[in-house]
Amino acid sequence: MTTQTPLNPYAPSLTALPNGVTLLNAPSASRNVGVFLIVRAGSRDETAETSGLAHYLEHMFFKGTARRPTTLQISREIDRLGANTNAYTDTEEVAYYAEGPATSLDQLADIITDMLTRPLFAGEEVERERNVVLQELSARLSDPEGWIWDRLGTVTFGGNQPMAWSAAGFPAVIERASRDQLLEYHGSFYAPDSMCLVVAGGASLTPERAAELLIDVPAAKPRARVPAVWGQGERYTCNVRPPTDQEEPQIRMVFAVPGIPATDDERAALSVMTHILGGGMSSRLFNTVRERNGLCYSIFSHHEGFDDTGVFVISTGTRPKDARRATELSFAEFRAMADTPVPDDELSATKSGMIGRMLRSTETAISLARFFGGRWRARLPLETPDTRAEAIKEVTAEEVQRVAQRLVAGLDEVRLAFVGPEDQGADLLDATKVKPQPRTRLPGRPRSAARQAPPRPRVRR
Repeated sequence: MTTQTPLNPYAPSLTALPNGVTLLNAPSASRNVGVFLIVRAGSRDETAETSGLAHYLEHMFFKGTARRPTTLQISREIDRLGANTNAYTDTEEVAYYAEGPATSLDQLADIITDMLTRPLFAGEEVERERNVVLQELSARLSDPEGWIWDRLGTVTFGGNQPMAWSAAGFPAVIERASRDQLLEYHGSFYAPDSMCLVVAGGASLTPERAAELLIDVPAAKPRARVPAVWGQGERYTCNVRPPTDQEEPQIRMVFAVPGIPATDDERAALSVMTHILGGGMSSRLFNTVRERNGLCYSIFSHHEGFDDTGVFVISTGTRPKDARRATELSFAEFRAMADTPVPDDELSATKSGMIGRMLRSTETAISLARFFGGRWRARLPLETPDTRAEAIKEVTAEEVQRVAQRLVAGLDEVRLAFVGPEDQGADLLDATKVKPQPRTRLPGRPRSAARQAPPRPRVRR
């Protein structure tokens, strides 16, 4: 085994286990522990014939193992420890995790690794869970927000490429999936070299124990990914849903432009730029579109970086009659980021807020485990939240403007997904080209934290 030994007792450490799995210990002064098993393989690693099987497997791992043959037995062990567990499937990763008292580390790690390495895939459970997965897909698409994020890939990437597909998969694949197909996919999808067991919080796992727990992990090889190509589909996609007499008409819309890969050298500057533009109640989008003009309840910007590309979005909801004006103002603010350096006071306040939110969001054991697991998945340096905070502090106004110019240069490739009472797609895309002067921004007034919508939801169990 190869181990990187830290000097700081709270610094993370990496160990390469004999079978290729990575062990990442990230100790902290916590009475809890988070166990996070992440696999560098997701929906973009599937084919048209297997799209959705990674998500199906995620469900099936909770349905019993050779040592724990029923869902109830797994649930009772977790509950007895005062812990909780869940999983998710995303574009470039799947993850299984649990959080509980630090004294329960060995049991939690044993349960999570047992589920992944020795699933039963009992025939009756395969059939029963098939309907559960299909109902989850239906529920996701019936929700306007879920529909938009599920379908955004069809316009941002499009074509017959995996990046265009929903992480939830194709219903037709789920409908016909057999137990034998799930068994085969389990053995071919989970590659040890693409797996990392993250343990964060008040306890650590020895490499010897981790190797013992993961001895039966599938021995697949990492899959070569199809390179992502932007804009192979339509310019926009819409879901027309006429409101009832008791509903206020609204259009929910997400605009997207090409972003940057997760490991890009300007990723810290992009993070700061994204927050200045649409990261909180004092952001430019919030002040201009909501506070100054009263056109929406929630508006935000978000960037998601992948191995070889990225997606930058602006998302809001408004009355259909106000949609064009909201779009014009949003993209005027977007262009202003590229045209003029950020004032020092605005830059300083944004960075301070970002750091505070990041440090607060990594206080729990499982959130810290996810922080490190996400960085490992993206092949980013093994920074702690504190060293990440230092990187944010170093970002300059010139760097923010430069990365904004990179994104604004892609505005000719803007894409749109929306749900509303009528098809306004062509008009809204045209509105992104208008260059009006944005109204004077007003200082943010603290009211309700519910104003800010979360980033794109993952597909969870």
